[in-house]
Amino acid sequence: MKNHGSGFTLLLLLIVLAIGTGCGLFVHHIPQGKILSPTGRDHFVRVGGVNYHYLEYPADGENIFLLHGYASSTYTWEKVAPILNKAGFHVWALDMKGFGWSDKPRDAKYDPVSLMEDINAWMDYMGLRGVTFVGNSLGGGIALMMAIYHPEKIKRLVLIDAAVYPQKAPLVIRMSNWPGAVLTSKLIFGRWMIRMNLHQVYYHKDWVTKEQVDAYYDRLRTDNALYATVEVARAIERTRKESFKKYMEKMHGVKIPTLIIWGKEDKWIPIKNAYRLKKDLPNAVLAVIPECGHIPEEEKPEKTAAVIKDFVMGKIID
Repeated sequence: MKNHGSGFTLLLLLIVLAIGTGCGLFVHHIPQGKILSPTGRDHFVRVGGVNYHYLEYPADGENIFLLHGYASSTYTWEKVAPILNKAGFHVWALDMKGFGWSDKPRDAKYDPVSLMEDINAWMDYMGLRGVTFVGNSLGGGIALMMAIYHPEKIKRLVLIDAAVYPQKAPLVIRMSNWPGAVLTSKLIFGRWMIRMNLHQVYYHKDWVTKEQVDAYYDRLRTDNALYATVEVARAIERTRKESFKKYMEKMHGVKIPTLIIWGKEDKWIPIKNAYRLKKDLPNAVLAVIPECGHIPEEEKPEKTAAVIKDFVMGKIID
């Protein structure tokens, strides 16, 4: 049996902190299907029994599809999407099942393969094919899976600090695999926890704003949100070892033009993974963003959007 002693010590400290800053059990929940401060770009569509939220920025140019990472949402693209749209691209961003403003059913599968097939079904419903598929973190890993299993959907691939290779998981994911994680997450959940995680994924910690913290906090207090994030984390840990070998064998066959973007100071997924990914993908180029952490689309949105735009327009990246 594994020794969880150090983990439970940390848990006790987190509970003490939660009590001092406001217990998560008393958070006011937001019902599914409701958006706080909706705009004309917010839409819902029901696919496979799940109500999906997405953002759409219409234009006459090529379709660019944006997919967020773990415990994130379409919010992460709200600075990049308008820049790409202004350049003439038709931009789409989706909240995966279990995240953002999309439904979070308790009887659903939350493993990466199931999430990928959900996205494929959504793209079929929306009539999207041949897109530039952009994914960050977990979304980057799913983007690569889409390129393997549904290549007809993807004209170009953009992987931003993508979760591809097995490694020691960040604390927030490790905590999700502790006994009683769903109840624990409800107990300790609060803005302080969101701020702590954003500080981990940012290089410039003082750039994290109250507006960002509130945006993440509001989406994570929707019904079943904490349950879904725990289930996704557990599914990632269950499947990554058993499926990685098969995944790697197929990855080498991906010929789709690929742009890899990486924050040089990423503490969650180190930059060595970027160079490994460039070596493993036969048609990939790499752009490293200095003084940047795990979510370049939020920390360095102008640079991130510029590199994506250049890649789609065929300009040399390396």
